Formats: sequence, structure tokens, C-alpha cells
Amino acid sequence: MDAFEYFVVMSSLILGLGIAQILMGFSDLVAHYQKVKFSLTHIIYAIVVFIIHLQDWWYSYQYSVQVENWTLLLALFLLSFHIVLFLQARILFPTGSRSHETDMVKYYGENWRLLYSLGSIAIVLAILKNIFLSGLTIGENYLQLIYLGAYIVFIVLNVKNFYAHVIFVTLQLMIWILVIVSDQYILR
Repeated sequence: MDAFEYFVVMSSLILGLGIAQILMGFSDLVAHYQKVKFSLTHIIYAIVVFIIHLQDWWYSYQYSVQVENWTLLLALFLLSFHIVLFLQARILFPTGSRSHETDMVKYYGENWRLLYSLGSIAIVLAILKNIFLSGLTIGENYLQLIYLGAYIVFIVLNVKNFYAHVIFVTLQLMIWILVIVSDQYILR
């Protein structure tokens, strides 16, 4: 087993735990749908985080050709992105003492800043991966920088407007769907 195979096992484990968190969260909401006050923004954002998990799992295979010399520091750096995604997935749905919460509008309203902060950290880590592993310049990461800027605007201005959040998460979903569709188109 080579170093990439060791890395991909741990990477897949962390991403799989995040995906399991999201799927369990959705299944809990569906199982108790009569008692739940659903939030469109929360549902869309959870789908976005799910897609990012899948996209990163799929992209991780590129490391088998991009990385020649594996080190523990490099593996920890790459895993840090997956850990941040897992944290997002874990926080997306009520757990622990809040596990019986049914008002997802309220839950999202209380947690969106933390979720967006983790999203910002993930974007910074993605930009760093692009620079150090893919050889892209900071300017070539302009889409990620715009994405990061949008998160920062929401966080700093403490935007609480329902429609602003719906538009923001819907745009994210549309962009991620476009990324997936364009990737599939390119591969054919």
C-alpha cells in the first residue's frame, strides 16, 4: 500500500462520517416531519454541504497524480479540509442536548454564522490546496475568492434577512450543480 492509499483511507473515512451526519440529519427530519418546522434555507444549505463532500471525495483521487512525496504534514493539511467539512455536517442538524429541536428555521438562524465561518475556512483551505498542489496563482482562484467574499459579507454584516440567505444558498447550489455537470461534460 502506497502513501496515497493510506491517505485516501483516512480521507474517505472523514468524508464518509460527514456524509453520514447529513443523511442521518435528513432522515431524522423526515421521520418526524409532522413535528418539524422546515427551513428552505437550511435544506438547501445542507444539500450544498453534501455536494461539497461528494465533490471533494471525487477530487481526492487527483492527489494520486498531483502529489509525489507524501509527508505527514501534507496529509494533515489535506485532511484539515475534510475535518472542516465534517464539522459543518455535524453542526447542520441538532444533536446532543438540542436533538429534539424541531424548529429548523430557528436552528438555522442561530447557527448560520458558525456554518458560514466553517465554509469560509474551507474555502481558504481550498485556495491554499489550489496554490500549493495544483500550481494555480491567487488570481486564478478568483471564483473561490468571490465565494469567500460573499461568506465574509454575510458574517461581518450579520445579515439576517431571510430572502438574502435563500438567494445566497440557492446560488451556491446552482453553482455546485454547474460544477458537477460541467465536470461530467468535460470527462466525456
